[in-house]
Amino acid sequence: MTQDLSIVELDADDPAQVDAAFTLGNAAILADLPDFPPNCRYEHDVRVRVPLPGAQRHTFLAYRGAEPVGVAVLDLPDHDNLDKALLDVLVPKQHRRQGVGRALFRHAVDFGTARGRTSVMGFSVLTDEAGTPIGAAAPFAEALGLSNKLLDVRRRLDLSSADDAALDRMLAESWPKAAGYSTVQWGNTPPPELVEDLALLDSSFLEESPMGELDLEPEKVDAERLRSASAVRAQYGSRRYETGVIHDATGRVVAWTAIRVAKTIDWHAWQLITLVHPEHRGHRLGLITKLVNLSTLRAQEPSVRIVDTFNAEVNAHMIAINEAIGFRAVDRWANWQTSVS
Repeated sequence: MTQDLSIVELDADDPAQVDAAFTLGNAAILADLPDFPPNCRYEHDVRVRVPLPGAQRHTFLAYRGAEPVGVAVLDLPDHDNLDKALLDVLVPKQHRRQGVGRALFRHAVDFGTARGRTSVMGFSVLTDEAGTPIGAAAPFAEALGLSNKLLDVRRRLDLSSADDAALDRMLAESWPKAAGYSTVQWGNTPPPELVEDLALLDSSFLEESPMGELDLEPEKVDAERLRSASAVRAQYGSRRYETGVIHDATGRVVAWTAIRVAKTIDWHAWQLITLVHPEHRGHRLGLITKLVNLSTLRAQEPSVRIVDTFNAEVNAHMIAINEAIGFRAVDRWANWQTSVS
């Protein structure tokens, strides 16, 4: 049934195409993950015009006749990982098993290989916590020759049932281990005097994180790249809450965490990056940054009920911190990768 399909690259000046990409993407995600937050419409509409620095974004729409039936989002890194293509293929349930996803995948891969990309990567839900398969993404990826190179687990914190006294006690008991350190906080834009240190920490993220069998080059984040990314993210309308830890003796930032709330989704937040410099581990700085940041989020965003985060299944240290705070496993996700030509 692919003969009647046509695939076009999204035109950011065409409101109907922009709307179709948003509607198709949300429908595909929520069909398999009804507990997931929907995509933020405001961010979507800005991002089709203003992608994050560090990658060229291309969005492709599949049509059957005049009806949009699927969307693929292709990111081509342009600072590092220049042989990689990051791909997300999204097809609503009613249009699956009709060749739409396969046609979008082939179109996007061909687009990437024409630009020197020899490896394609993706990320999707695999099973629930008990191991029961979820959705159609895994069999689709496997049928196309992709392999799961690293298993991630999504964990969720339900703030409506959080033990506030236990969280306060955990923070109070952690501070004596962190003598000589202090916290600093900011929103969407980091203080200029911290940017160099934050860029160094950010560059260490992939080097410090478990990568399994993924073939992925660590990002080289400098101060200018971090400033540019912060400026663009601010345009998306989301609200970020970030906490750093300062080593008082040197004035350097040695730990950092972030939480993000989308502009139009007030009930949900994403727990993002958490990094601690290797030379400053053992002082509970990861736990302290997360607890302080979470407290700020709750004070500023009283509507947020749910916080989700991802960790590699083998990242035992960070998982222990998250579970101590109250995060609980929800489902498992695959990091897919294969060579293409």
